[in-house]
Amino acid sequence: MNKTIASLTVSVLALFGAQAAIAQEKTRAEVKAETAEANKAGAIPGTGGGNVPADAAGQKSPKAAAATSDTTRDARKKTTAEANKAGAIPGTGTSNVPAAATGQQSPKAAAATSDTTRDARKSTTAEANKSGAIPGTGTGGSAEANAAPKK
Repeated sequence: MNKTIASLTVSVLALFGAQAAIAQEKTRAEVKAETAEANKAGAIPGTGGGNVPADAAGQKSPKAAAATSDTTRDARKKTTAEANKAGAIPGTGTSNVPAAATGQQSPKAAAATSDTTRDARKSTTAEANKSGAIPGTGTGGSAEANAAPKK
């Protein structure tokens, strides 16, 4: 039995050893040359029509396009602001106007100009909490009432 396993192992190793000796590896330079040719021919998916620089394809980079523009910076800012107000710029909502320009106040500014005292705000908040008007605070009550019962 051991003789059969040993001879089988030797024959398998000889078969794979012979195959490895027959196969020849390509050099790195050969592989790079083949890849460059395939890229130029457009045979590599996802690379377009080859690795052609944008200038050769007739395209300009945004930096090069801006350098050759005859529009002033102020004119570009003005047209961008108009497009923003018109809602033509996606992702900015209807406009990106500061809250002060639309008559709104930030919470910090509203608190600074409020005539309500801190104690009055605290009592109003406590009443709203007890009545359940503040979402996420349970049925109301103080922190002591919502704590776990003592044993």
